[in-house]
Amino acid sequence: MSIFKNFYDIQIHFSNAIGTKIINEDGIKLGMLCDFFVDYEEVYPLVLAIQYKRSGQSFYISWNDIIEYSHKKIIVKNNSFQGRSRTYPKATTSRVITPILANQFTGDTVEYPPLGKIVLDRQIVDTAGKKVVRVNDIQMIKAGSNLRVTHAAIGLKSMIRRLGYENFIDKIVSIIRPNSKYLSSEILINWKFVHAIPNKSIQSSVKLNLSNEDIKELHPADLADILEDLDSHGRGIIFNNLDAKMAAETLSEVDDELQATLLKNEDPERAADIIEEMDTDDAADILNEIGGATAEDIISRIEDDEILEEIQELLVYQENTAGGLMSTEYLYVEQKDKKSDILEKIQEEHEDLETIYAIYVVDADHKLIGHCSLRQLITQKENIEVCEIMNTKDIKSLKPNVPWKEVASFMSKYNLIYTPIIDDSNELLGIISIDDLLPRLLNER
Repeated sequence: MSIFKNFYDIQIHFSNAIGTKIINEDGIKLGMLCDFFVDYEEVYPLVLAIQYKRSGQSFYISWNDIIEYSHKKIIVKNNSFQGRSRTYPKATTSRVITPILANQFTGDTVEYPPLGKIVLDRQIVDTAGKKVVRVNDIQMIKAGSNLRVTHAAIGLKSMIRRLGYENFIDKIVSIIRPNSKYLSSEILINWKFVHAIPNKSIQSSVKLNLSNEDIKELHPADLADILEDLDSHGRGIIFNNLDAKMAAETLSEVDDELQATLLKNEDPERAADIIEEMDTDDAADILNEIGGATAEDIISRIEDDEILEEIQELLVYQENTAGGLMSTEYLYVEQKDKKSDILEKIQEEHEDLETIYAIYVVDADHKLIGHCSLRQLITQKENIEVCEIMNTKDIKSLKPNVPWKEVASFMSKYNLIYTPIIDDSNELLGIISIDDLLPRLLNER
């Protein structure tokens, strides 16, 4: 017989369940329900036990010892084991933990924290909506004689229910606005998309699932938005769980003020690994912002000599000048290079280049003498030399000390997507793209 014989609703809301009286078969009161323990290893966690408090101490009773569950009371067996603990010990399995817990545990048991403590009023990452939200309530459904967690509830309706005013507010709204969406809909996040961010008080043995593939598959721009919405503790947890390449891509999308903070909080060795995965112009900007001994420590740990040299060259220039913004990863060729040679170079180096669409031609001293586009090149015969098609007249270029606003005006005036940066001797130092200027232009609006 189902334990829900006097409970007819399909759904159970966490906020409505809290405070339910717990008694044994003889009617002796044990305490009041204050939380649930669930199997975090499941996509839709099964309720394993209930938690209650008595005389200021926390106890748990296994769900299997419940005889009857209703709105008014929960009846448990007389001989049920009452564990005195703030956590629930569960034997580990060989399954890969997917929804909330990140790591498999090597011991015989894992101490699960109560559900409400780690989710309610906490920041969670909704990987479906790609945003950070705060949970007001938790929705569960009946499954035979069991309960399973299915959704996290956010928004106004769940908040009012949590405060205990749902019936009162519903009556008022039904009179004033009977067709209001508030009465018929609630903002819910499917539990499989919920990734909770632990606070500092959660037991160190419980690692939340921030290495989950759902997190890793987010676009760096979406992940950056999530990091910006989290508090410093939550940011650190997510950022620390990204590999160096993903961390670098995400860091490039984060607001300027936050970039330096995130990298500064990393171990210098890992910070250097992240820097090596970034575009050198972005890396130089962040290191310039960090400054001092911390930046020097990170720079000293960069192992790639070529990247190190490029970053050190960029650090010579002020951040908000053409030199500080330019990228040194551009496509340059010599005037006698043939089409086939250039295309082969593009195939070999394209992953490291700012762009493959603008081709700059230099002489033996690396002085800029011309340029052409990839479109111009690929429409020519195979054995043509780039000097035959390059543009050598009125090459639009800038000096590295030009302020970024003047760079933006210059590129707008001449409808340029890329602009070469040269020194007084006409040596090609780098290029600036519209993408390099866009964040500053948006901040000016």
